[in-house]
Amino acid sequence: MNAQKYGPVYRDKIGNLSYVFVYKPEDVAKVFQAEGKYPARGPALPWKIYREQRKKAKGLLLGEGKEWRKFRSVMDKKLLKVKDAAAYSDRMNDAITDFLMHLDKKRQEDNMDGEIKDLKDSLYKWSFETINTVLYNKKLGTFEDPPNPIAVKFYRSVCLMFDKSNEITLLPPYYKYIKTKRWNDYCKIWDTMFEIAEQLVDEEYQKLQQSISEDSRKSIDLHHSEEIEFLPYVLLRSELNKDEIVGNIMDLMIGGVDTSANTMLWTLYVLGKHPDIQEKLYQEVCSVMKKGEHPNSLSVQKMPYLRGLIKECQRMYPVAIVTARILDKDTVLGGYQIPAKTKVLVGYHMMSFDESFHDEPTKIKPERWIRSSAQHRFNPFGHTAFSFGPRMCVGRRIAELEMQLLISRVIFINFITDAFCYRSFDVRSLFLNVYN
Repeated sequence: MNAQKYGPVYRDKIGNLSYVFVYKPEDVAKVFQAEGKYPARGPALPWKIYREQRKKAKGLLLGEGKEWRKFRSVMDKKLLKVKDAAAYSDRMNDAITDFLMHLDKKRQEDNMDGEIKDLKDSLYKWSFETINTVLYNKKLGTFEDPPNPIAVKFYRSVCLMFDKSNEITLLPPYYKYIKTKRWNDYCKIWDTMFEIAEQLVDEEYQKLQQSISEDSRKSIDLHHSEEIEFLPYVLLRSELNKDEIVGNIMDLMIGGVDTSANTMLWTLYVLGKHPDIQEKLYQEVCSVMKKGEHPNSLSVQKMPYLRGLIKECQRMYPVAIVTARILDKDTVLGGYQIPAKTKVLVGYHMMSFDESFHDEPTKIKPERWIRSSAQHRFNPFGHTAFSFGPRMCVGRRIAELEMQLLISRVIFINFITDAFCYRSFDVRSLFLNVYN
């Protein structure tokens, strides 16, 4: 780690990218305070260039300035309200039921003495189905038997896009000027994703047109957004055109697939490796839930150990090992004057294992996040799994709830130890932490 060599603030390069790296909470706070009215992270080049070449809307992930603010103002009101997120509990539980049935079938088919082959793929399907049932108000069908061909095509394209993006991101951006076979093949993956997303948006728009007259549309109270499905809500606001809606739906979907799935993969791994943690969690869940019950947004609020476990896994195994901001003004970081327009990387992974921020940082301790048992007050910038400020993760409420529901249900039926058998794994870090 360069931070161990150079200290908590240093300048470095990744390829052609020059940046300043920080990880002390006091410096992280200053970075977010200096992000300005329109926080900028810098482009994810392959994604940005594809959309520019194909003339697609950039959406929440890639949008900047006033354009980004317009997108965010529409999505915030529907996704970040606790009531709105809570309204999705039933359909999230439906996706979990399909996932558990899928796992049960896989265990029998794989015939590996209780182990499950390629659990990562199953978890990706779960997160793919969950976020899309929120966005489109229907199951896409990757867990159906047989699976819906359109859903399978969509899902495989998303997974392939992530794999190819990791490869292309580390290359010089030649594709801005030279369209090689590799770049053309990559663009075709995105084309497929956009075609299916456009089809799903069109279907919902037609349904809305048939069910709501112009007069009744005017009488709908958009302030009570929890009573309206996500996509109809966005369509009824009439602030975004079709291309912008599709671009933002795409960003929400790809932002919600790998993040939740990877966190759940690590959480299940931790539970499989630590029977004592698994037992504590089981006792907590059993104290809240009755046999035959499914958890909801209210019941998981009575499970502090569950929430602490997920937060601890996010600390130990952050999905993104860094996040970026471009300073909007001159800022002093660690005693150094850093000029405006400098790209700063916040090192979550380094921060997570610093003993000055976390007691026994290499140990899994879910209780460290339970306020009644915490020995000291945590700096809020010492752990920001969903980032911070105006550009924090817009799907945070959805992600937290779906993960809490999944783990509480899995532990309730004691589904974990056979699946993992306490194996160890290697970790491969690009910009995401993944199983190797």
